[in-house]
Amino acid sequence: MNYNTKIKMFKFIRIFFNFFNLQLFYSKKVNYLKNLQIDNIIDVGVADGTDFLFKNFPRAKYFFIEPNSIYHEIIENKLLKKYNGKIFKLAAGNQTGKLEFFNEGVASSFLQREDYKLTKKIYIDVDKLDNILRNENISGTTLLKIDTEGFELDVLKGSEELLKKINYCIVEIRLQKIKTYNPSEMIKFLLNNGLYWDKILKVYYAKEGVDFIDVLFIKK
Repeated sequence: MNYNTKIKMFKFIRIFFNFFNLQLFYSKKVNYLKNLQIDNIIDVGVADGTDFLFKNFPRAKYFFIEPNSIYHEIIENKLLKKYNGKIFKLAAGNQTGKLEFFNEGVASSFLQREDYKLTKKIYIDVDKLDNILRNENISGTTLLKIDTEGFELDVLKGSEELLKKINYCIVEIRLQKIKTYNPSEMIKFLLNNGLYWDKILKVYYAKEGVDFIDVLFIKK
């Protein structure tokens, strides 16, 4: 089936969805990362692994930053046996100490959600990413990825020294359901540290519209 035929089919299906007051979105998948040469990846908010990074950069050195203990065994017994890397069992933020954390699987966050209530509270260790990686030998082309359920700007504010070494940054930018930063704050902070908005890698939808986006920033 050629591209023009797919577009015609999509237009027909969209009319059907509109009849029921539903939205159908279309985008052509493009892998913007496939031509990048990356030596190091700092993955903040690993959960059970970031597949699009492993697919594109299987030979990179990984620094896994993950505070949620339910994922530590997966990282140690699965990811670290397949990929060259190291795990850091604490959270990255803009302070040092302990913080209240909602331990709710993939929805785990320091921040309460608006769409459903998080209740499982624990306290976890938090430190600035600058401190966590201070003694690590990070040289070569480096990519920083942050997916922390609304805590992304706090991670960045604790990484100002590290950002001098970063060539690429992939950040999940929240647009609704969690009261956190305004996206313009995130973009301005990265810009002030020499990282420019390049491309939207993926858009995640919810019933109310766009929920969050993954954005690639590039050092210039």
